Amino acid sequence: MPPTTHYRRLLRRLFGLSITLPIVFVVGVNLYIQLPGRPPAPDPAATVGYFAYGSNMNDRYFTRVRGIHRAASQMAALPDYTVTFNLEGMSALEPAFANLQAKSGATAYGVYHRLSSAELSRIIGSEGDSYDVREVTVTFRDGTTALAKTLISPPSLETPALPSRRYLAYMHEAALHYDLPPDVVAQYDPAQGAYIPILSECFGAVIQTAVWLFART
Repeated sequence: MPPTTHYRRLLRRLFGLSITLPIVFVVGVNLYIQLPGRPPAPDPAATVGYFAYGSNMNDRYFTRVRGIHRAASQMAALPDYTVTFNLEGMSALEPAFANLQAKSGATAYGVYHRLSSAELSRIIGSEGDSYDVREVTVTFRDGTTALAKTLISPPSLETPALPSRRYLAYMHEAALHYDLPPDVVAQYDPAQGAYIPILSECFGAVIQTAVWLFART
């Protein structure tokens, strides 16, 4: 076989691998994050409360995609705030993300995670510098209260938009799991989210893989 033919075949194989391996990696990560969320585990360093109201409410997303360890999680309510989707997304496939907005008399429902300050720092670092860290007082189902850190960003959409079906699915799953009020569960129905067949699945898989990688670097 002439050397040039051998090198051409080698280059073709390398080119094929350069395409195949990333696809296999993305598929593998997205199969992994379909596993049930890791359960809370005792941690003496877990002395910080974090109030999640978007996809971070979801145990699978929080522990499998973001790789966060928590000591406890439970439903929590934040008075005089509402959950809105006024943060601009990345495209028509991911039009908006959740945010908190002050609103007298309203109640924002979410999940209180107890974790270490190191884990909270990882969350803040991965969410980007557009968020402000606020200390709030949340109320639990039994009427007790606790201080918690939460992230709030100035709105980047003049009119709130519906997020993607993928994003709402995480919130809806969490709302059901943590027994949030029925109107909140209905608000997060993924069927109403932005969705383009095939493109949404592919784009969502890439986003989740990117977050998975970023959380581990």
